[in-house]
Amino acid sequence: MPLSVEEITERARNGSLRLAAEEFTDPAVRGAFSACLGSPELNFSDAEFIAESMTVRGRCVVPALGPEPCPAVAEFLADTSGRAVVGFVLVVDAPKWRLSEPFPAHDLSPLQALGAQSPVVVLDATPRTDRTADPIGETAERERTPVVAGARWELPGLDEPVLFLASEHEGAFTVSARFPDGLTLPSLRYVADLPGCTGADAVTDHFPAEWQGLLASALPALREVTVSYTPGDGRVTGKLDVGLADEWPLLAGVTLSQVRARIALDSAARQNGWGGLSVELSAHLSVGGLESAVTVDLPALTAHGEITDGSGLFEHAAPDLGQNGLGRLSFLCDLREGAFVVAGELLSPLEIAGVRIEAQTVLVSGGGGRELEVALAGTLVVGGTRIGVKAARSAQGWGLTVEADRIAFRDISAWTEQTMGSGLPASLAELTLRELCFEVVPTPSGRLFAAAGSAEFPLPAGLRARAHLTMRISTGDGPSDVEATGSLLLGGPESSLMELDLVADKDPDATSWTATWAAQEGITLGEALAPLLPATGSPTAGLPNLLPAVEKISLRYAAPTAVGAAASLVLTTDTRQQARAVLVVTD
Repeated sequence: MPLSVEEITERARNGSLRLAAEEFTDPAVRGAFSACLGSPELNFSDAEFIAESMTVRGRCVVPALGPEPCPAVAEFLADTSGRAVVGFVLVVDAPKWRLSEPFPAHDLSPLQALGAQSPVVVLDATPRTDRTADPIGETAERERTPVVAGARWELPGLDEPVLFLASEHEGAFTVSARFPDGLTLPSLRYVADLPGCTGADAVTDHFPAEWQGLLASALPALREVTVSYTPGDGRVTGKLDVGLADEWPLLAGVTLSQVRARIALDSAARQNGWGGLSVELSAHLSVGGLESAVTVDLPALTAHGEITDGSGLFEHAAPDLGQNGLGRLSFLCDLREGAFVVAGELLSPLEIAGVRIEAQTVLVSGGGGRELEVALAGTLVVGGTRIGVKAARSAQGWGLTVEADRIAFRDISAWTEQTMGSGLPASLAELTLRELCFEVVPTPSGRLFAAAGSAEFPLPAGLRARAHLTMRISTGDGPSDVEATGSLLLGGPESSLMELDLVADKDPDATSWTATWAAQEGITLGEALAPLLPATGSPTAGLPNLLPAVEKISLRYAAPTAVGAAASLVLTTDTRQQARAVLVVTD
């Protein structure tokens, strides 16, 4: 007949408790008596039964540990009805540090170097297929070792020693404990009293100054500890999981809850005290109406994670984007200011100002007293070159901005012809643009392409010129309006430099541009011609005496229009007395 909870309670009232193998129906539980206890019975003396926890404390004889009764604790497991006892976990204080079979044949004495006070053995006599409570309170369905070793540690601030399970492999020991309900510590600095964690009280130094008050008021709850110890070299490595707070209000509208610290330590990195100590926080963050499980980087106080449902955010900030479908949403928040950024992939790309871009990512920023802002990022292919794209929304709609370090003018012109319906002036086709930035934005009547960049100009006869260009294409009800203007810097390092205003012919098929310069004070003809003449010799000798001061210069460039033809450059100078000089340069 199965052993009932009431019978256990009745037996323990008299100060003694007898358990027999035949009183349990599960073969694994019955086999533990003969295999581990060496007897079909287990007798407790000085028994004290605690009904709330289904626990008996007392003393019992375990033959493998010696003939004398040892302090022991048995925690009983009831069935789903709560009336029948189906198994138990027995923790016995071993009289010696060296254990013998059927218990793990370990010499646990090296654990004394970590502060262990007494060795223990743990017998798991519970059904193998049930959800069971292990000797340190964890409830799980798992494969179990019937007998394990361990040791007890006395920790400051705690009334009773704490049990850690222990194992040994190739001379290295591992001690561990789990506390699902949390083992409350007086403060975070008390983690230094855990096995092998000497010096780990420096964990508080990893937190910024503005959080020290939060730590001082916290009652940390130890969740899990795993420490490895090698007696040969004394190296200790470990991982700790500590609950810090159920809720930490940081700023107005910014709250961390379920705050836990994951602490990693390694004594081999010890330098001037305790080194090799790292701290990572995990928590649930609420900010700006968003909820996310996050990891907090210290001491930067940046939180990052993922948002499982961002529909509410996009309904408010960008309802048109939500219709395109959203992939995984990553989340980054500055906990000092409360500012955050949410980034996610659009599953269906949005057409921006009539342009389709690839790999679109949506960015939503806000918090910290800022209004919600929405932007897009993606990739644009221009002439085989992949370029990063950013997009923002205005009152007229979405517009995009593109930056490229280097790209051929022909490629940009071909792209605008395909996208805007009109190419750029052909007179600039041979240029390679550098530091190009352009945007395409909607306008009340159509769209606008605006670009700016710099280029080296290939001119006839090996002349050197540089220019900063601006280009525009506007579309609307009528024909597209195309213009390209800029400033042309003519000359080389050893020549006179001249800056002219450049205007390309508006017709996209036109092959000419004009650059002009004007000044009231004027310059000599020699100075006007110097940028176009060889720097060696004195080709302009005597020219200043031929004409009065030059007040206006016009430079006209014509690109070759046929195969084998040469480009030409015509420089015209004008004086106040309407005198004119013309210089033609060709290859």
